[in-house]
Amino acid sequence: MPCGFVESRNSDSHSGSWDEADRGDAALLGPAAVLIWNDVASEGRDAFYAWHDREHMPERLALPGFLRGRRFVKPGHSPEWLTMYEARGVDALVSPEYLARLNAPTPATTATLRYFRNTSRAVCRVVHSTGASTGGHVLAMRLSVDATRDGAMRRHLIEDAFPRALSRLGVLACHLFASDTSASHVHTAESSTRTFDVPAWVVLCEASTTAAAEAAKSDIEGAEFTRLGVEVRADWAVYALEICRLSNAAGKIGNRQLERT
Repeated sequence: MPCGFVESRNSDSHSGSWDEADRGDAALLGPAAVLIWNDVASEGRDAFYAWHDREHMPERLALPGFLRGRRFVKPGHSPEWLTMYEARGVDALVSPEYLARLNAPTPATTATLRYFRNTSRAVCRVVHSTGASTGGHVLAMRLSVDATRDGAMRRHLIEDAFPRALSRLGVLACHLFASDTSASHVHTAESSTRTFDVPAWVVLCEASTTAAAEAAKSDIEGAEFTRLGVEVRADWAVYALEICRLSNAAGKIGNRQLERT
C-alpha cells in the first residue's frame, strides 16, 4: 500500500478538506494534523508504551476524520517522543466526537498522562507539503517569527529551502505546519491534566537516514532565517519512527488507489 494518498499542495490556495478524488502519491494523508511532543517520567515508560500502542492510537484512529498516527522517538533527547495524527481537516480535530473522547478519558489515559513531562501540543493546518514518500526519520523544528514576516518565511521555505533540502539524497518530504490557536487551546478534561505549550510553526523533513535528516537542517536554516528573525527552538531533533497505524478509512482509500493502478 502506498504511504500517502494526497497530492502535495499549498493549503493557502485551497479551502476545505482534500477530496478523495484528488488523492495521489504523497507523504501526508490530509491537510491537518495534531503534533505532540512529550517526555515520560522513568517510572511510567512501560505504562506509556502499553497505553499508546494498544489503546490510545487505535482509539484516536477510530474517530471520524483521523487518517494515520505515527510516533517517533529520539532516546536521551528531551522531548523524547513526537506523535503526529494526520486528519481530513481541522474540523475533525475539534469535532463533537473527538471532544467527547477528550472529555471522557479512559482510566488508562488518566493514569498515563500523570507521567507526561515537557509537553507541546498543536492542532495544525498544513501550509505546504512536498514529497511523495514518508521516511523512517524526521527532522522536527519548532519555529517562531514576527507576524509581519511570516509570509516571507513561508515563501523562503516553499520556494528555496524545501527544494534545496529535497535535492539531497535521502530527503523524501518536507512539510510546513501552522498551529490553529483556538483549536489548540480548547479546554477539555484531558488538557486540564497537563501543562503544554503551542508552537506557532513547525517544519518536518522526512528522510530515509538520520544523516540525511540532520543535513536538511542546514538547508532550512541559514542567512535568510537570521534576516527574517526566525527563531528555531534549541530542542530541535531528528526522530526515528517507532509505530505507524492507518485508520480504516485511510486503508480503504489506499485500496481504491491501488485498484486504479
